[in-house]
Amino acid sequence: MKWIVNMKVKKYIVNWSNQDIHTKYMDVTVDIKIKDTNCMLMLEGNQNIEDVFRLIWELLSLYDGYFYEPISYEVDGILKDREELIKLGYFRTDKKWYESELIGRSKRDLSTDIIEKYYKFRNEGIADKKMTKSVINAFYYLKSKDYEKINVNHRLSLLLNIADGFIINTFRKTNNVKGSLDKLFKETVDIQKLKNGISLLGIDEEKFKYILSEERHMFDHYIYKEDSLATFVYNGNEKILGYATWYFVYVLELVIRINILKETGVTLNQEVLDYALESINDWIIYENDLDKECTTSHYQIAQLHKSMGIEMK
Repeated sequence: MKWIVNMKVKKYIVNWSNQDIHTKYMDVTVDIKIKDTNCMLMLEGNQNIEDVFRLIWELLSLYDGYFYEPISYEVDGILKDREELIKLGYFRTDKKWYESELIGRSKRDLSTDIIEKYYKFRNEGIADKKMTKSVINAFYYLKSKDYEKINVNHRLSLLLNIADGFIINTFRKTNNVKGSLDKLFKETVDIQKLKNGISLLGIDEEKFKYILSEERHMFDHYIYKEDSLATFVYNGNEKILGYATWYFVYVLELVIRINILKETGVTLNQEVLDYALESINDWIIYENDLDKECTTSHYQIAQLHKSMGIEMK
């Protein structure tokens, strides 16, 4: 049996995205060609093709931040309905996540060992006395079109729960939310760059984990917290505070992606991870016209055009 699936990929710097991949898993041979805004997957085997396709689709979403959109799908030369591929709601990503940075770029590792480790990790469930499967599924669903209109405070609270669940099921149970965040952020992005971004918002960057802990308690248990992020935003008048909650949503999403891939055995380039974080910082700088120079290519160009009176989307 042979599957050919063509998928839409977002426009990106081609040298950082284009890639040819050959791999094999569960006796299924897979060839992937990512070029410009197209990704073609060819899978061939006697069985397990659908399972292998979905594993690869999920891994690609972790690398790039969104699920590629199916354009066409055929089996043994017969054209099929592409909607048949979307058996779960989370395969339709909310459009805002198409702005995510690629954290694997053109070196996405889809080797047999990586797919195997991911398969075992993402499917750990009650039978294994774990809840990892629920954590991973919740992460994907939270970024789907089904959750497109969810309140941003609730979105952040759910991400904090997912982060806590990831740490508990992967490492160990911590004594509090801050303890989980300490573990979550360890060896992911440059903490100083993160603190620089937080300081742009007028938030005490040294207390961000405590502030997020209070935020989660406030929205999980409906208990007012003086030191929560929501309270800080409510009491402030600056326009930039309207971006604060989304800033932490984007940062947490990035750090969770990094953690899942690392747990799967993927080695990620630190400069690429820091670039992804800097892109979030640049978003704050650009949208609020701060007197600072952006450092990532897209926002450098956008900032230059804005200074010339040209708005970029």
